[in-house]
Amino acid sequence: MSIELRLPQLAETVTTARLGIWLKQEGDTVKAGEPIVEIETDKTNVELEAPVSGVVQKIHVQAGTDGLEAGVLLASIGEYSSDSENQPPSTPKLETPVGIVESNDSDNEKQSSQPTDTTSATSPTPPINPSADSPVAASPLARRMAAAAGLDLATIRGTGRSGRISKADVEKEISERQTSTLAATENKVPREPTAMTIQPTDATVASTSFQEQPLSTMRRVTAVRLQKAKQTVPHFYLKMECTVDAALELRTRINEQSPDLKLTLTDIIVRAAALALRKVPQANSTWTDDAIRIYEAADIAVAVNTPMGLITPIVRQADRKGLGAISQELKSLTERARDGVLQPEEYTGGTFTISNLGMYGVESLYAIVNPPQSCILGIGAAVKRPVVVGNDLAVGTIATCTLSADHRAIDGATGAELLAAFRMFVEEPGLLAL
Repeated sequence: MSIELRLPQLAETVTTARLGIWLKQEGDTVKAGEPIVEIETDKTNVELEAPVSGVVQKIHVQAGTDGLEAGVLLASIGEYSSDSENQPPSTPKLETPVGIVESNDSDNEKQSSQPTDTTSATSPTPPINPSADSPVAASPLARRMAAAAGLDLATIRGTGRSGRISKADVEKEISERQTSTLAATENKVPREPTAMTIQPTDATVASTSFQEQPLSTMRRVTAVRLQKAKQTVPHFYLKMECTVDAALELRTRINEQSPDLKLTLTDIIVRAAALALRKVPQANSTWTDDAIRIYEAADIAVAVNTPMGLITPIVRQADRKGLGAISQELKSLTERARDGVLQPEEYTGGTFTISNLGMYGVESLYAIVNPPQSCILGIGAAVKRPVVVGNDLAVGTIATCTLSADHRAIDGATGAELLAAFRMFVEEPGLLAL
């Protein structure tokens, strides 16, 4: 008897997916609950588990296949009896690993295999499970990929938090080395110019040289969604300047009292936006063709830049959580987003989005609404400017906040009310405890 492994509906907003890599091959044995294949969506990678213990009889979709819809048959697994005589052989096949899969558990290594030629069969296979004591900060997947490719992690520049090396960093290093090797090979082969050959000038080479980066599933789907949003959603924009000196002072005091917390201005902004949405619930809404849905809880999505593209993990019920809880949850979500291990329920279904580019020195931004949400709030850098206090001129720290809104769901007055409420909570951070 064989059991079918089909692609489930991963999330409400996920329509298609890409089969990244098979962790098991035809003829391999699997245990129920053991990861068998990695699926790439527009936001993250998801491991599907074997529904039963048995043997992989047939793989119906090859690795790299794109545009997969929910319900497609991925593989067939033949069950085996619990009797000892029917158990699969305990001696594993000797094969060379060619694929690595991201895993939340660094102790359980997973790999897919294929036959190799005589040369690779007689040479030692690079270690797949590098020592966890390595001083170089890297994700588990990045470690395994680097080991399989024979790369020293110490030579790779990490783009993650605190220089942490990610999957994309290793892929970039491999691509650059392959390009260098190819260029060196081509330079060794002299080419005699013919009468029809046009020798390019240095200026021509400089203007035409480029390097293509293959589109990830996340980048491709994000591009489609944003293009559609910009073309079909009637945007309007409202800008307001907020004095954030009191918020920065609150952050400093809390961090001095709780050094392990490391509160950020973004944490305060998330809490302030959530309370503002409670005061102006019409803005805490999503658009449908038949109605406007107004939500009771403020589920705040925060835009996070990752090597694979932009993703928006969600702080659920941010209006009912304190600053400490928001800070810890947002740090965890951000780290796992950059490692590509978020679950679909952690980045889908938000009611409002915040995009903060202040850390890059950007003073203002006009973000694109993330449908079906009604609003997205863009936060600029906090910079010192002259401000009028009463009848006196002083120096204050100002952050420019720009609301992009869907005019189908809310009007300008509603957006103005929301920004006014947001500024009140940011400028009087004592109210955040309410």
